[in-house]
Amino acid sequence: MSIHRIILLSISILLLNIAASAQSKGYNIKVKVDKAPDKQLTLVTYYGTSNKIIDTAFVNKKGEYIFKGDKPLVGGMYLIVFENKHYFELIIDKDQDFSLHTSMDDLVKNMKVKGSKDNSDFYALMNYMGDLNKKRIPLDKELKDSTTTEARKKEIKEELKAIGKEADDYRIKYMEENPQALFTIILKASKEPEIPKVLPKNEDGTDDSTYIYKYYRAHFFDNFDFADERLLHTRFYAQKIKKYWTKVIPQHPDTLSAEAIRIIELAKPNKETYKFNIWYFTYAAETSNIMGMDAVFVTLGKKYYLTGEAYWVNKTVLKNMTERINTLDRLLIGKTAPNMIMQDTAMVLRSLYDVNANYTLVLFWDPDCGHCKHEIPRLKKWIDENKEKYGIQVFSVCSDTSIVKWKKSIKTFGIEDWVNVDGPRSITPNYHDTYDIISTPTIYLLDDKKKIIAKRLSDEQVHGFIKRDFEQKEKAKKED
Repeated sequence: MSIHRIILLSISILLLNIAASAQSKGYNIKVKVDKAPDKQLTLVTYYGTSNKIIDTAFVNKKGEYIFKGDKPLVGGMYLIVFENKHYFELIIDKDQDFSLHTSMDDLVKNMKVKGSKDNSDFYALMNYMGDLNKKRIPLDKELKDSTTTEARKKEIKEELKAIGKEADDYRIKYMEENPQALFTIILKASKEPEIPKVLPKNEDGTDDSTYIYKYYRAHFFDNFDFADERLLHTRFYAQKIKKYWTKVIPQHPDTLSAEAIRIIELAKPNKETYKFNIWYFTYAAETSNIMGMDAVFVTLGKKYYLTGEAYWVNKTVLKNMTERINTLDRLLIGKTAPNMIMQDTAMVLRSLYDVNANYTLVLFWDPDCGHCKHEIPRLKKWIDENKEKYGIQVFSVCSDTSIVKWKKSIKTFGIEDWVNVDGPRSITPNYHDTYDIISTPTIYLLDDKKKIIAKRLSDEQVHGFIKRDFEQKEKAKKED
């Protein structure tokens, strides 16, 4: 054979190997579902708090649905979704050329897997747990039955305990035998901390009652890699972070900000987990119904959006975020409320900062607002009964441009003794922007130095906040 032919043959083999290698980098998932009613199936992945459609496949003459692509899929948990929204799950990691064969009679029980150890193990576990659950259900029912004797209940609890141990032993055995498998990583990441049965003692010999919480919090994310993008593509990633954020740690802005930053920084090595966590915590803080959470939004916004760390957002989004951060920043609890100078009913300019009171309620309202008509009379009644005790005054900002309607409403509500001003007749910037007013009534509570104590209160909440703040200050005076 000539050198020329040898070279050509070598090049041909090399090209074939390159082509084969390129093909292996994609995905090829063959699905067959006996008795499937649909012509089309959809491949979907979990992504944080939502789902993403990845691919669709139509049934061929062999009754198969083939999902195929040139680029490999990100590892994680995926779903095969039917047109009626029924679905079954699968795991995708390194093995992306495999087949699944099942039946509509029982998608899990009838599942047969070829070419994917992860999915073989996944369905083996689900079937094993399903069998254990069949044992558990009648026992749970018997335990709740009022006719079951105490002796029998004791036996049932032991049987349930044994079933639970059997399930744990199965999972532990699998994880020990397959430490690098994605399924193992998912199982470990989703696991709840196991609290030690023996509690440490205090100096006086009593059990340390705070230890359980401290241990649970400290070990909540054991074996949880925030920067593993594969976990982001499971239903556990966002669920676990949300539970920690809303249920485990104290709902205090300083704590929430610190923990959000800690988690975001742990997720930073991977751009997708980094993006998700920045979005998740800023969105959760901004949309929270808990007063004071806007401080968390501002802290995160300044750290990640205003510094360019959130490099993926476009100019329009960044502009809107910047405006929102700056607006909420000046209205944080503890900050001095922005001044407003507006005309009263006599066309005299009145300043918020000139109001001399222990507590100033800044009320934004509208004569045609149904909620205002409901809340203002109740608020007035409580203020009339308590204004001398607490030292309360109201800076009442009307949003209507009609002086006639405004004055009529003041008389109807009987609030002539409040500082009544007209929002549109102002020499200070637009109050809608300054105070972030998007609906009425909106109430801010200020102290004697015009610092914000609370905001967006209902008339009933006003009572509690003033009472608590007053009592705290009286207690502090006595201690001094």
